[in-house]
Amino acid sequence: MNGVLSMSAKTLAVVVRHARVFGSAAMIGFRRASGGPHAKDGGTQDQFEPVLIRPRTGVRGSEVYAGSRRFRCVLALVWALVLPIGPARGDDDAYESRRALQELFHRAADRAAPWVVQIETIGGAQPRDGAAANDELPPDEMPSPDDVPPPDEDDGTPPAEENLFRDTLGSSFVVADGPTTGIVYTSDGWILTSSFNFVREPTHTTVAFSDGRRFVAKLVGRDKVRKLAMLKIDADGLETPEWAATDEIRVGQWALALGRGFGGSQPSVTVGVVSALDRMMGNAIQTDAKLSPADYGGPLVDVQGRVLGICVPMAQRPGELAGVEFYDAGVGFAIPEHRVRELAGELQQGKTFYRGWLGVQTDFRVRGALVISRVADPSPVAGVGIRAGETIVQANGREVRNIDHLRKAVYMLPAGEPVQLVVRRKGLDYGYEVVLAKSDDLGPLAEVVPQVDMNKPFTAPSTRGRAWPSP
Repeated sequence: MNGVLSMSAKTLAVVVRHARVFGSAAMIGFRRASGGPHAKDGGTQDQFEPVLIRPRTGVRGSEVYAGSRRFRCVLALVWALVLPIGPARGDDDAYESRRALQELFHRAADRAAPWVVQIETIGGAQPRDGAAANDELPPDEMPSPDDVPPPDEDDGTPPAEENLFRDTLGSSFVVADGPTTGIVYTSDGWILTSSFNFVREPTHTTVAFSDGRRFVAKLVGRDKVRKLAMLKIDADGLETPEWAATDEIRVGQWALALGRGFGGSQPSVTVGVVSALDRMMGNAIQTDAKLSPADYGGPLVDVQGRVLGICVPMAQRPGELAGVEFYDAGVGFAIPEHRVRELAGELQQGKTFYRGWLGVQTDFRVRGALVISRVADPSPVAGVGIRAGETIVQANGREVRNIDHLRKAVYMLPAGEPVQLVVRRKGLDYGYEVVLAKSDDLGPLAEVVPQVDMNKPFTAPSTRGRAWPSP
């Protein structure tokens, strides 16, 4: 029987692979094939062929009926049959499959090599303020983007000229002085990379190509929220990449993170899959391809070498370094084509996108509701008439019941972007459109924090209330 079965080893290997797809509900069996070869004594010799069984009518004794009594199958243990049937052929098939897949990866990297560039910065230093102390707390304990610590009881209200709102990096990660990655965006010398590479505020920047050419670059535009940066070099006729349309990207497809931070004529490659789409409020693709700081600004590509997105550090909190702690952890993010296109024009015109602020302090002592304790003046909320003591119940259509809800609703929005707020005042809900501001445009928190009697239980405001136009 083994001699006959060995002739069908390739077929059996295919069946085994499909069985793995079906999972534990699938079994391998054999059925007697009609018209077997004649034996030497003039009789016939049984020939068996492997089949994949998905039981539909149940099990009776040791027999499985796969939809018809005609194909009665004898159950067998897969490992007892596969091993003696010619494992060498199965190993050869697996080896060839791996080689074919590796060849796809090699071709994708080769195709990208001319337009993946090395970004080298000179000068600058790690910013002194690093991250705010609160940035290191777990997410459920972190303040919202507009929540700042209350004044010390001994000091009272901060002086009127003090502005407690400031942009932070979002992480205490120390940025090394080393090369990173970028891509050619247009043939006339526009280079796209990550703003992560400029946190140290370098004095000089150069761009190097795989063929050894090196150019001095100028930082033209920078997005500190989506973590992108646009450089310009004096070059023309550069090779540019092909981008994959965002609506063509599928969860589970191969994804290769390419980098040039380590030098060489070929980009470095880490392989993974697209883990999720529309992450970070629709601004990013998620991948499990391992990223390092040397890869930030480089492309995430498919097996055809098309750009899926630009690799950047990201997390659900603001700051140019927020998320860099995930490097080499299998949690990476890339800005897709449609978002890049929206931002590129303004970056080429020299715009810098800053973190957006509402200009309020919330009372962290209140549970179950987000009560405003103080308002900066001037600020976006003060400009539309929102006052201390009122409760924010919605932000951009999302329910808000704590500081974490508010932060997640606005952390990816830069200054100048509108936010739709619903604020509850004396049992009625009022709608406002508030345009976020830069921290430098906010005034001090001049109002006194309302006193809360901590000995009295607090009841969150009722979620009932009718919509009401902004006064």
